[in-house]
Amino acid sequence: MHHQTGSILVLEDQPLIALDLEELLSGAGFDNLTLLSSCAEAESWLKSNRPDAAILDINLRDGECTEVAHILAARSIPFIIHSGNLKAEADSVFLRGTWIAKPAQPHALLTALHISLAASEAARSD
Repeated sequence: MHHQTGSILVLEDQPLIALDLEELLSGAGFDNLTLLSSCAEAESWLKSNRPDAAILDINLRDGECTEVAHILAARSIPFIIHSGNLKAEADSVFLRGTWIAKPAQPHALLTALHISLAASEAARSD
């Protein structure tokens, strides 16, 4: 198995989906994962951590994670929106992410993640 570098923040409040994502990502070699289920946890975690990419469900236990998306965008951290929400109804900050509608095809999610990480790496080496 190829080891992937890069830390990934996963925001998902449905335990089964979070578990699926964790299995998918660790199966693909991502072992630096942080899984959180609320906006408050994520905002707090981001104060002292910087992931290389994030996968966000818009609706978490304590509401929409708009503030989290703003923090990621401000810090140029690429993120993937993995949500059942409609793009048209979402806050405009979410449009800065890559949209993968739920339920996602695993390869679609992994491809988007690899592209995000490549972009993140390119931005860091500028």
